[in-house]
Amino acid sequence: MCHSDIPPGQSTPDVERREIEIPLPTGEMMPALHVVTVEGAPAVLVIADMLGRSPFYEHLASLLATAGFQVLLPDVFFRQGPLPEPGADAAMARRAKLDETRSVEDMRAAVDWLGERSAGTAVGTIGFCMGGTFALDLASTQGDLVTVAYYGFPEPPEWVVSPPPRPMDIVDSLRGPVLAFWGEQDTTMRPSSVERYTERAAAANPLFEYAVLPGLGHGFLGSADLGDPSDAGGATWARSITHLRDHLGGTPTGLDDRHT
Repeated sequence: MCHSDIPPGQSTPDVERREIEIPLPTGEMMPALHVVTVEGAPAVLVIADMLGRSPFYEHLASLLATAGFQVLLPDVFFRQGPLPEPGADAAMARRAKLDETRSVEDMRAAVDWLGERSAGTAVGTIGFCMGGTFALDLASTQGDLVTVAYYGFPEPPEWVVSPPPRPMDIVDSLRGPVLAFWGEQDTTMRPSSVERYTERAAAANPLFEYAVLPGLGHGFLGSADLGDPSDAGGATWARSITHLRDHLGGTPTGLDDRHT
């Protein structure tokens, strides 16, 4: 499983949160959380894993806001509704109802919505697991993005009922600054798949960076101390913030500098 709860011992900054709706090309409205401390700040889209919007991602959105970004956390599963009960079985059953190609298009609409409200020329995306796969897809199919992908699947698992485009198939079109992380002990995907993807990505895009972290498995950020650079997972969070700032700008608010 991926991320549901805030990492132990970590507090969430007190920032303004707005419940909004994003218009989609289908005519539907996608619910989302918009976290902003400075109007017009550089924009970052957070794309959750198969558990969907959770306290963990609301926590990350607040941390990103204190780092100087406006943040959008959409409800990827708004068509399927909330989980009827906690646990992997319920999450996988709900994901089986998700058209993930359409979800990528939903995220594209969210990027456009953010871009209209940002003073910058690019929008950031940061995705996790399923969301990391979506982020890699967007980075290969859309310009003006600054991407962070945690444990995205170069080749989505065979059990995914309605998979998105395979990042491996479109890696030669990878564009913009991309930072990707995987855990060396991640048993949810084949190491050879990550190796082939990173080799092709590096050849196609000089702005591609990645790390495969020794001793860490899938979902490692969920147990990391995000404010401790000596924590291997926490160090990736600091590196992600730096990556977004380097390419988007963003001025820390000073509300919680330990995490920014």
